[in-house]
Amino acid sequence: MKIIVTFCSWVLLFCLIGPIAEASIQSVDLHLGNNEVAITFLDLSVGEAILLQKSDGTAVLINTGSAASEQELIDRLQMFQVKEISRVWLTNADEAYAGNFESLLRYFSIGEVMLSQSLQQALLPEIPSHVRKNTLKEEQKITLMEDVEAEIVNISKAGSVTFMLSLGSQDILMMGDTDEELEKTISSSGRTVEVLKVANFGGGNGTSTEFLSAIDPQMAVIFRHKNIDISESVLERLSESWTDVYYPYRIGSVTLRMQDDRYDVITLPTKEERLR
Repeated sequence: MKIIVTFCSWVLLFCLIGPIAEASIQSVDLHLGNNEVAITFLDLSVGEAILLQKSDGTAVLINTGSAASEQELIDRLQMFQVKEISRVWLTNADEAYAGNFESLLRYFSIGEVMLSQSLQQALLPEIPSHVRKNTLKEEQKITLMEDVEAEIVNISKAGSVTFMLSLGSQDILMMGDTDEELEKTISSSGRTVEVLKVANFGGGNGTSTEFLSAIDPQMAVIFRHKNIDISESVLERLSESWTDVYYPYRIGSVTLRMQDDRYDVITLPTKEERLR
């Protein structure tokens, strides 16, 4: 049986960084063990960015958020003690996913950029020649870092990527599109997941009841897009499926500290005022 342990924000702050002082956090040490991986949904005001870390300092960044959140992204990466980034994976050409890629190059050494063929065509001018480029394909399986596998489920015509992250017996589904046929395909696979990153910032008509019933997530994460409102019907379906919903831009960065057969959920508030 998989176990979730949720730490209250104040407990995390006390244990990891000392006195509680929201908006004045300088550094966070997650004290990862050799067999642990931290997956952090960063609390950007606008856009999506997900940080993966190992105890040896290896860091992978999935998306970079919107340019409107540039300083927040840099501050969060520094707060989580990121020194260099082995891989940046851009899953969508929209500015809310890739808006800080050029800025990131000014602050961090990046070893490799991963993206689909259509995204590479759109973003190629921004990728320096010294950075390796890895063009991804549907159904490809990748070792993102030690103990973390990624399986590409779908790449849309626009280049948006849906993929599964796996650590031991645990799966995290990162939905890229609100596509009915894609949801049916995933539902029919018989695969359940621990965590769902909701597609399209919670907008549109996706995340159906049938889809949620099939994949049976314990928790869901919704990022914020300045031009997309979260659908009330999506929220209703998540509530009806007993899925706990986390909004990083409201509550702070959300970290999953994962082992092979369990994970802890840690929230870290970093702003005095939160978006609603």
